[in-house]
Amino acid sequence: MKFTWSNTTRVIFGVGEFARLGEEAAKLGKRALVVTGKTSAKKTGLVDRAVELLEKSGVEAIVFDDIEPNPRSTTVDRAAAVVKETGCDFVIGLGGGSPMDSAKAIAVVSACGGSIWDYILSKPGKKVRTVDAALPIVTVPTLAATGSEANGGAVISNWELHEKAALIHPLMYPRFSIVDPGLTVTVSPEYTGDGGIDIISHVLESYCSSTAYTPLQDRFSEGVIRTVMEHLPRAMANGNDVEARTHLSWASTVALSGMVNGGRPGGFPLHWMEHVVSAHYDISHGRGLAILMPHLMRHTAEKKPDKYVQFARNVFFADVAEQKPAVAAEAGISQFERWMKSCGVYSTLSQANISSDKFGTMADDVIRIYGYGKDYIDNARPLYRQDIEQIYRMAL
Repeated sequence: MKFTWSNTTRVIFGVGEFARLGEEAAKLGKRALVVTGKTSAKKTGLVDRAVELLEKSGVEAIVFDDIEPNPRSTTVDRAAAVVKETGCDFVIGLGGGSPMDSAKAIAVVSACGGSIWDYILSKPGKKVRTVDAALPIVTVPTLAATGSEANGGAVISNWELHEKAALIHPLMYPRFSIVDPGLTVTVSPEYTGDGGIDIISHVLESYCSSTAYTPLQDRFSEGVIRTVMEHLPRAMANGNDVEARTHLSWASTVALSGMVNGGRPGGFPLHWMEHVVSAHYDISHGRGLAILMPHLMRHTAEKKPDKYVQFARNVFFADVAEQKPAVAAEAGISQFERWMKSCGVYSTLSQANISSDKFGTMADDVIRIYGYGKDYIDNARPLYRQDIEQIYRMAL
């Protein structure tokens, strides 16, 4: 097992730590572009609080509050133009995954020029620009979900091409992130649930798609999954349950920081398939993951049941020792699906008003964007075009 984990983000974690934003930001520059969404952070007064904290510490704040869910490449480019016009010297992503990912992308374009889509590998053979600089980045998550606060990745959509892909680079790690679970108490039950599924997906992907023997990483994954399963229903039932919110926020930060999946090779087929769905239909990323997750699990377990047997045994403590692998694997998947339904995060493509009309096109897109020149995407059971289309149909 060989891998390198280099997370350069300083994480400031705890209820009330948002109050440190100004003093910490002042160490990075004098003028910040505060990147946020169109509604929630403004409605809760969080944007005004951020501006006040920054100004008290001598940092001028320029607010860019036009980030949409599944952030568009054109929006990132517009924000980068604002950075140049106003002379901002660092970028703060305030909100969920979309503002945080956008802040990273804006930092790259502001420093290197061009369009963000120039830097993203969205098809085999595409010549991409090299990221050789980025403005300093700060992230402040208001939702436990994407884990963008502790990694160097950003997922951006090109709505004109209906493509959604990631850009990952060490220069895109935030200089610091303030993870204050108190900022998540106003999140609705629906989006809290979507976020919880996103957290689980980050540690379930290579857990299920890898064939390597990585017992420690597997235990990390199982621990994160159980933590979310225990605390997500509480947070959805009572948004002010700060204890539950705290555990979800920490699970989110850890899940995609590099520590859990490090040294366990494997694809991210669930994310790749969902990216294409939301590139065409603009649905919530977490909801798309929830829709596809149990069906990808079942499809994979048909041919590669071993990890799902482990999942049943270690996550649900199911007694599967005497069962055939296929039966044992289904026991774990079924229990997980029942849990999803019990807390209202289970859904279907039909409920999201998505029909089968584009399944062929979407399957082609998954292979083209995420096959990296192959005619399948990486998974314990490799997924070819027909497999991907079948999973979409299973999720109807």
